[in-house]
Amino acid sequence: MLKKILKENIGYLIALVVLLVVSVVVKLYFSDYVLSVDKSISDFFQIKLVSESNTTFMKIVTFFGSAIPFIVIVLLTFLFIKNKSYSFYMFVNLLWVYVVSVIFKNVIMRERPIISLIEKPSDYSFPSGHTMCSIAFYGFIVYLLLKNVKNYFLKWLIIFIFAMLVIFIGISRIYLNVHYFTDVIAGLILGSICLLMIINIYNKSE
Repeated sequence: MLKKILKENIGYLIALVVLLVVSVVVKLYFSDYVLSVDKSISDFFQIKLVSESNTTFMKIVTFFGSAIPFIVIVLLTFLFIKNKSYSFYMFVNLLWVYVVSVIFKNVIMRERPIISLIEKPSDYSFPSGHTMCSIAFYGFIVYLLLKNVKNYFLKWLIIFIFAMLVIFIGISRIYLNVHYFTDVIAGLILGSICLLMIINIYNKSE
């Protein structure tokens, strides 16, 4: 079973390995340049955008990229949705994204920004786990909803709402200064690959 899954998703796995190698190369040879760009973007956020109201909003937004909402949604889906495969694949999706995130973080070992607006997580900065999990988890929910929703307008509304949520979660990580810009971009790319992979596995199983 595992061998079949790996064979059917070899393209996504190769893409993840290539991105890991590219990330290592960038760290070894271009880290100073990347850091200078990241710091410029972080400084812009801190100087131009930080306010009490914005900080309150960003704290709320970033919460939706944390483990608690994901777990609650999985449990609610399991309890109230007849098709239990939904909650199963949501859980598998989260587990897979978490594993990929941990691998990248512990290979790249990038330190987080020194000063942040919230308590900094103890793990490494690259990639943004909140962003990775958000695009993979909420993206899979969007996929499931679109499969079951027939109304054209409602479909686009669902896409818009969840897309804005994921984007703002990524922005919140930069605003709160717990991640750099490139951490978030990497999270979006890696999370998208993980999402496509779990969708492929789900479709094959169905």
